[in-house]
Amino acid sequence: MIWITRAGNELKEKVVERTRQLTAVNERLKIEITERDRAQDQLRLLIDTIPIIVWRKLSDGSADLFNREFRKYTGLPEEAGLGWGWVNAFHPDDRLLQEWRAAFAAGRPFEKEARLRRADGEYRWFLIRAVPIRDERGKIAKWYGLSIDIDDLKRAEDRVRLIINAIPTMAWTVRPDGAVDFVNQRWLDYTGLTFEEEIEEPTRAMHPEDLQKAVEKWVANMAAGESFEDEMRLRQADGEYRWFLVRTVPLRDERGNIVKWYGTSIDIEDRKRAEDDLRRQKEILQRIFDNVPVMIGFVGPNGKIKLANREWERTLGWTLEELSGQDLDVFAELYPDPKYRQEVLNFVFNSTADWADFRTRVRDGRVIDTSWANVHLSDGTTIGIGLDITELKGAEEALQKSRDQLRALAARVQSVREEERTRVAREIHDELGQSLTAIKLDLSSLSHDLPAEKKQQSGSILKLVDETIQAVRRISTELRPAILDAVGLVAAVEWAAGEFAARTGTKCQLDLPQGDVVIDEERATALFRIFQETLTNVARHANATEVNVRLDEEAGHLTLEVLDNGGGVSEEQLSAGSSLGILGMRERARLLGGELTIAGAVGAGTTVRVRIPGTHPTLPKDGK
Repeated sequence: MIWITRAGNELKEKVVERTRQLTAVNERLKIEITERDRAQDQLRLLIDTIPIIVWRKLSDGSADLFNREFRKYTGLPEEAGLGWGWVNAFHPDDRLLQEWRAAFAAGRPFEKEARLRRADGEYRWFLIRAVPIRDERGKIAKWYGLSIDIDDLKRAEDRVRLIINAIPTMAWTVRPDGAVDFVNQRWLDYTGLTFEEEIEEPTRAMHPEDLQKAVEKWVANMAAGESFEDEMRLRQADGEYRWFLVRTVPLRDERGNIVKWYGTSIDIEDRKRAEDDLRRQKEILQRIFDNVPVMIGFVGPNGKIKLANREWERTLGWTLEELSGQDLDVFAELYPDPKYRQEVLNFVFNSTADWADFRTRVRDGRVIDTSWANVHLSDGTTIGIGLDITELKGAEEALQKSRDQLRALAARVQSVREEERTRVAREIHDELGQSLTAIKLDLSSLSHDLPAEKKQQSGSILKLVDETIQAVRRISTELRPAILDAVGLVAAVEWAAGEFAARTGTKCQLDLPQGDVVIDEERATALFRIFQETLTNVARHANATEVNVRLDEEAGHLTLEVLDNGGGVSEEQLSAGSSLGILGMRERARLLGGELTIAGAVGAGTTVRVRIPGTHPTLPKDGK
């Protein structure tokens, strides 16, 4: 019994101790629960003060907490949103439930734009974000999330997109993470893709050869927060690729954070083709520049060769690299004599002359003849165009010598011809004319003794003799008018004009000096012959009714001008060449150092003008 009593007392003491311990644990639990409830009350109070919708969900995705902003906005009691009831407040077309289930099943942070119904039944856009909270074992214990009203921002974006759709350029927007979220209608029209296809695969329209480089550059620029610019080919709806200039710039908030990227694609296909054409043209021009058989060089204001073609190298001996080098004084090499070199430099930089010839020393020491022309640019650069004329100079000298000989021969032929015509004219006038006159006198004397029936026949013979005498005088005068030698050029011109008027019926107006001009026989003869040939051409071709003749002496030169009112000559006739008569007229004037010009127009008559020096010239060096 004692043993039982002792055992019972010990058990009773243990029960009392355990009861005391349980009571202490219960007290601590009450305190912890109270503190937890107080913390939850504080958390709820804090959450309720936040001016955006805050919620909490369990690990299975169902909601167990909404703050007062949720109840205020939706007009629903908190109980209506707990569990899966919150789904009913969102627009069914936004598929929020499906995407939320996928996110919490994968355990990754969630972000979605969806429309939430307000208490008055209107839907507004919200940005919904949620992050998982894990316990010490890594398992998801809770989800905490925010729902931020972005309806005004969405409306603003819609207005921006409306504007972007209206601009005549392909444009798009990109989220800060690099995902394309909008392309305008012009982009869709160009690519022929749907909006969904573009958003799903934004690089679909890019040329495969341009894709990798462009993506790498875009990723690098996006990471650095820098604007992007590149040229690439984009495929249009018909499958053809065109070149575009693609630009993307960041939009930052007041803290400098990128909130959006805006991009444009500008069609530069025509410009690229023009650039390709220009490049090909430059290549062609470069080949022509290097192969043209004249020297072309660009000389800077400092006398250095900035650019030259291959003909410089072939003619002068220095390479293009040496010509453009800083150590080579090109002009000192080409023209060693300082005085002569200065003449060349004055021509290159200061002269307004079209061209000049210089003796130029080439690299191997030879001296050649060169001819140069200059073109001055506004920046002080001179384009020198040169040609090696050494062989041409030799040929010209030989040709000039031949020309001088031919001219001298032609002048001698003209002189001999005039001498022969003068001799023949005098013989015809003196011998044949006198003989015919004697025959006439004898016939007149004999006719007195003839019977009456024979006198009529003798009269016919006398008339024939008179006509023959007149013909002989005319031939003699045409060969060499005696009036030219006896009275002078002015009287001869007046006489020839009168003969022309009497023969053709053409009225002649004369403007001649009062007295005779002082001129030697050779020039007087040449001018008279030119005048005769001009009148002959008027009679043959002009169909004129009036001719004006002017002869004057001024500044040591004689000028003879014949103007008719005939049918004139065309530009084609003037440029096609001249008849033998006109060529002869020109040569007569040229032999005397003068010139002959013919001007006119169809229906406006013709003017022949010859001008020669008053003294006998030396033959010109150029043979002209």
